[in-house]
Amino acid sequence: MALKEQLIGSLKKAMQGEMDSVTLYASAADHSQDTEVKEFFNSRKEEERLHYNYLLQYYQEISNDLQPSDLSDRITLPADAHPMISDSFMKRIGEDQVLYSAISTALLLEKDAIEHYRKSMNEADNLTLKAFYELMIRWESKHYDDLLIVQKEAEQYYWQINQFEPF
Repeated sequence: MALKEQLIGSLKKAMQGEMDSVTLYASAADHSQDTEVKEFFNSRKEEERLHYNYLLQYYQEISNDLQPSDLSDRITLPADAHPMISDSFMKRIGEDQVLYSAISTALLLEKDAIEHYRKSMNEADNLTLKAFYELMIRWESKHYDDLLIVQKEAEQYYWQINQFEPF
């Protein structure tokens, strides 16, 4: 296993990233009055909170010199695209600067998480942690892909509303 301090530092960085995502999604949900938009951001917030809790468990176990638990039976990856990602949903995101910015910022957070989990997976000697990081890469990659679709589709509405060219 990597040095305890290095592993704890890596977990703390990941926990901070997950909490940043929780905060971002909560703020976006609170900003919107639209039920579907609120539900989308709140569901993402809860998924990121789960990630944080998994990391917290590993942090506590490693800090107390315990072997990391196998969480694979508790972790289920999200299915297909979020059911609310429709044309009208994209339009509502594109029409609201705060929500559009939240999507853009969330993309950056997801990208950073993927990179961090990949680095952590490559540095981990413990097979349980390697498997966990691999699951987190897949989960965050799914989030990233979904958000990228939302950003690209919402962008046309964002540009139209702000009367930017070339639309």
